[in-house]
Amino acid sequence: MSKKHHKHEDGLTEQEEQGLPVQEPEETAQEESSQPPTPDYYEKYVRLSADFDNFRKRTEREKAALLAYGKKDFVEKLLPAYEVLLRQQSKMQKETADKKISGEMKSLLDGLNMVLGEMDKAFKAEGIQRIECVGKPYDAQTAEAIAVIPAKPEQDGQVLEEVQMGFMMDGKVLRPARVVVGKAEEETKKEEK
Repeated sequence: MSKKHHKHEDGLTEQEEQGLPVQEPEETAQEESSQPPTPDYYEKYVRLSADFDNFRKRTEREKAALLAYGKKDFVEKLLPAYEVLLRQQSKMQKETADKKISGEMKSLLDGLNMVLGEMDKAFKAEGIQRIECVGKPYDAQTAEAIAVIPAKPEQDGQVLEEVQMGFMMDGKVLRPARVVVGKAEEETKKEEK
C-alpha cells in the first residue's frame, strides 16, 4: 500500500484523518471492468425473433419439399397404370369408329372414359400433365430417343412414334417420353458412305 493509504493504529488512513476525499484503489476499478456489462435484452430479443422467423420459414420449405417428394413418388408409381388405361381407351375409340365394338364394349368404354376423366381432373389439380411430342421436333429436355428410323425429309428430326408416354409435374419433367425419331433418308445414306 502507498503512504497515502497506509492505515494508522486507529484504522484510518492519512487522507481520512485529514478529511480529504478518499480515492478508490485501482484494484476496485479493475474489478468493475472485469464484470460483464448489463445485457441488452432488446438486442437479444431481436436476434431471437429473427432466428425463430428463419427457422419457421426453413421448416415450411422443408415441409413443402417433403410433400412434393411424396406426391412425386406416388404419381410415378401410378403413371404406368394410367398409361395402360389411356392406350386402351385409344384402341377402343378406334374400334368404335370402325364399328367393331359391341354394346357391352361401348358401355365399358363409357366407364373407362369416366375413370380417366376423374384421373385427369386429379392430375390437373396436382400440376401433372402429359407431354405431347408425336409429330413435333425432338426435344432432348422432355424426351428420350430410343430409336432413329429413316423418314421423309419433312419428318427429319421429328418424333414419329411414342413408345412410352412422358409427363411433367409443376413445369418439371416427371418422366421423359421414350420416342422414335425420324431421320431423312438422304442424310442416312450420306452417313453410311
